Amino acid sequence: MPSRRRRRAPEEFATPQEQPARISMTSLLLVGLLIGLGIGLYYAWVVEPVVFVDASPARLSDSYKEEYLFLVSQNYAITSNWEQAQERLAALDDPQLPETVNVLLERYLREQKPPQVVENLAALAQKLGAEGSAVALFAPTPLNGQAAPPTPTLTPTPLSAEIATPLPTNTPTRTPVPTLTPSATPVPSPTTQPVYRLLNQERVCDETAVSPQIEVITYDTLLNELPGVEVLVCWEDGTDTFFTGFKPALGAGYGDFTMQPDISYSVQLADGSPEVSGLRIEPCDGDTIGGWRLTFQNLRYTLPETSDQ
Repeated sequence: MPSRRRRRAPEEFATPQEQPARISMTSLLLVGLLIGLGIGLYYAWVVEPVVFVDASPARLSDSYKEEYLFLVSQNYAITSNWEQAQERLAALDDPQLPETVNVLLERYLREQKPPQVVENLAALAQKLGAEGSAVALFAPTPLNGQAAPPTPTLTPTPLSAEIATPLPTNTPTRTPVPTLTPSATPVPSPTTQPVYRLLNQERVCDETAVSPQIEVITYDTLLNELPGVEVLVCWEDGTDTFFTGFKPALGAGYGDFTMQPDISYSVQLADGSPEVSGLRIEPCDGDTIGGWRLTFQNLRYTLPETSDQ
């Protein structure tokens, strides 16, 4: 059989002088890479290092500025530290900051944000001096600019103590000491938040009205008129109820009750609201007499209903 010749690798043909030259080229290439890496690291770390600084809120994009305002409003609602809030708001460098916050508040209403978020942002807008219907309705302002009357405190009247005159007796008798039976201490029940709050109470003077009325307007959390709300009207000799929404021409959340002279009425929503009392027919300017208009807002946020496709 003819013998097969083994093909020799090219390295086997290299002379001993050529092999060290190839090894030295590889070493030089590796050394060059290491030197380049070292020079690059030295330039990046020593010559011109990257300096990280906090970005000013004024340089943020509009979306991040809105998030910044949201965080400031929530923090102010918790801490009530107005000086700290002013310092943080000044970092935005916005000359029209009240208008910016008011626009954001109105957009929050359109996007159906949670009520607490809206109220906190409205409180911040009011503190900045912003004006608008959303600020007037959601900011925590006392009714008619008046503070709530203080809760009266009852001063206990001391009971008159009777001094018993001992009768003369021949044999001293031992008077039994009465034993006090411990009574269970009642546990106070937690205070429940009303479903509705009173937004406004105002006089109504209408010269064309046949008789004065108590007008009630009910809104949901997002200030959409809310029909079908039961209203309780009480007076000394009776009670009556009516529902909002039966006069759609005057509004979906509108309802009224005809008043009578010399009667004091109190109004409350059946689902739970502050009671408004002392509502009487009172004279207006001129020879007319007027009634009252009460506006309530639902405090419980509900997600809008979506139709299934």
